[in-house]
Amino acid sequence: MRQAVLDIGTNSTRLLVAEASAQGRQTICKTIRTTRLGDGLKRGERLGEAARLRTCEGVAELVAVAKDCGAVTVTAVGTNALREAADGAEFAVELGELIGAPVRIIDGEEEARYSYLGAAQGSPTMTGVVDIGGGSTEIAVGFSGELGVAVSMPLGAVRGSRDFDMMTARGIGELKKHCFAVLAEKSDEVQGISRWIGVGGTVTSMAAIVQELEPYDAAKVQGYRLSYETVQELLHRLALLSYEQRRELPGLQPERADIIVAGVVIAESLMEYFALPELAVSDEDLLEGVWWETYGRPDGV
Repeated sequence: MRQAVLDIGTNSTRLLVAEASAQGRQTICKTIRTTRLGDGLKRGERLGEAARLRTCEGVAELVAVAKDCGAVTVTAVGTNALREAADGAEFAVELGELIGAPVRIIDGEEEARYSYLGAAQGSPTMTGVVDIGGGSTEIAVGFSGELGVAVSMPLGAVRGSRDFDMMTARGIGELKKHCFAVLAEKSDEVQGISRWIGVGGTVTSMAAIVQELEPYDAAKVQGYRLSYETVQELLHRLALLSYEQRRELPGLQPERADIIVAGVVIAESLMEYFALPELAVSDEDLLEGVWWETYGRPDGV
């Protein structure tokens, strides 16, 4: 049987269709729609009408894709934008009617746990998984499938682009200072981790840009190692480009051209704060984590 997972996020809505196999899971389809549900959203405000419409259209398209791929069940989760919006729960019900299955709004710790399960299942060493999303960044630390710490922080590529001017050196510096302040407040328990995995659209885009992947190739992104020096160089390079130039950059989805600088600032700040020499990239993340927990948990987790 093929099963689908939908992740309704701040920047994008994503779909995974997979089935159980001898290797544990066979991915049939994995795709994305840029829906910007959190566009302009601040905590406690209502979702914008245009954002709601884009998300409904994107979800409808992905549900059709899931059906075409032979998915017999759909599990849907919502993250930061639905958590923070005043009408998030109301809109989740509306989306659930469109999907034909309920949308479960997960909290930050659950989001971190699913990203860990998707990216670091059965890891034999203490591993930190960081998920840089549109509205929030999650860090999860665990050992051999046992999750120890899960932290969610109000740092994201869409949020950072909204609150800081990413077209100026001053704005980039202000976001970096803000990242350090948030990390200092939220990361007391996340120390001394030698192995780190990065997931989410920011990190996978970074790996794709560095490799000039056109089109995107998940196999070449999975396991790619981003050194701190490479991330520094990439941030400097992106900061010098105009929005129009970033849209033409090999490896970067044009829809991410306006938020990629903020995402890379968050990644670089995290690597500097924890003194990480490198970050391993995983194309497998929350979607796979939700799939494993719902349809077939791997051995040892």
